[in-house]
Parts: sequence; C-alpha cells; structure tokens
Amino acid sequence: MAHRIDTATAQKDKFGAGKNGFTRGNPQTGEQATALDDDYFDMIQEELIGIVEAANITPNKAKHDQLLTALKALFLDASLNGSDIADKAAFLSNLGLKAAASRDVGTGANQIPDMGSFTFSNATQGFKKDPTGAMEQWFSATIPIAPSATVNGTIDVLFPNPFPNKCYGVHVTYAGVSATRDGTPFVSGLPVDKFTCRLASTYLNSGLDVFVRAVGY
Repeated sequence: MAHRIDTATAQKDKFGAGKNGFTRGNPQTGEQATALDDDYFDMIQEELIGIVEAANITPNKAKHDQLLTALKALFLDASLNGSDIADKAAFLSNLGLKAAASRDVGTGANQIPDMGSFTFSNATQGFKKDPTGAMEQWFSATIPIAPSATVNGTIDVLFPNPFPNKCYGVHVTYAGVSATRDGTPFVSGLPVDKFTCRLASTYLNSGLDVFVRAVGY
C-alpha cells in the first residue's frame, strides 16, 4: 500500500494534516534533511513493479520504458476511440448491449429502419409508405348516379399517388350523406392497375360521395 514518508525527519503535514513531505534541511538552523528508509524505497519499488507485472511484463533493469509500456497495455488510449479494444464482441456483451447495437441503419435485411424511410402525408388525399415498400393511400371521390336498379353507377379514378408496383385492393365507404334506397346503398371498388381503381354504386337518386382506401406496394 502506498504511503507518505514517515521517518522521524519527515516534514510533518507539509501538504495538509497527516500529509507529510520532504525537506532538504537547513544547516543554519540545525534542521535535518528528510531521511529515507527501507520501507519507503520498498513501497516505491513494489508499487511500480506491480504495475509492470500486472501487464505481464517481466521487469528488466536494462529497459527504462517498462512503466509506460505497462500503462499503455493496461489502459485504453483515448485517442484511438476504442479501436484498441482486443475483444470488441466481449466488450459489447459486458456493456449489456443487444444485437441492435451492432446493426446498421437502413432498409435492408437486419437493419434498423431510418425514420426518414417512413413517408407520410396527412393531406385529404394522403398516403403513407414504410421501409418494406408497403403503401397505403386515401382520398375522396364521387360515384355517378346509378342509371337503373340493375346497372351500377361506375367511375374509374386515378390514384392521387400511383403505386410503384401494384395495388392489392380498394376499400370504399360512403361519406357525408345519409343516402338510402331501401337501406344503405351498396358501394364497391377494385384496382384496375397500379394507376387506377374502379368505383361502383347502386344509388339511384344522385351521385354518391365516398371515401376510398387503397393498399399496395
């Protein structure tokens, strides 16, 4: 254990209460220079050798850089920003970090999605896309009046945002009116292609305002 000089000629409390130091002495006043003893030299030797041996270095009296070499081996170099960690996988494991800590950000397999890869528009004719390429959009349309009880009113509507590849399906609900013809009018929709959907209504009294949701990728 390290200790401050405690021989009889040590300068008492030089660095504060209980913190002895050294003095060169003063022949004019009879003050003696601080005497050193074996305890003090043994302490210095073993403290320094302990650092060298902790780094698995064999002390060599011909080398004068072993303490510095040992310190570099025992402690990371801050300027290397962790690149000198020998076992990085074990280091991450000891930090308690999970697999996500080593994954890249992106839209590929086993990547953490970048929030910028999610696209969303909250407009009346809006849409949203996620990193997988899945896309949903919504908009309003008016289906023309049905010509007769056996012929639906139909209209082909361009998607406000064309699907890059394919539209899987269209869901239609009537909106904004209380239209009835022996009950709620029947409305339907289906994709024509990635650009267009076809809407249909059985309503005989007028055109019908509808809300449309379409999904695809």
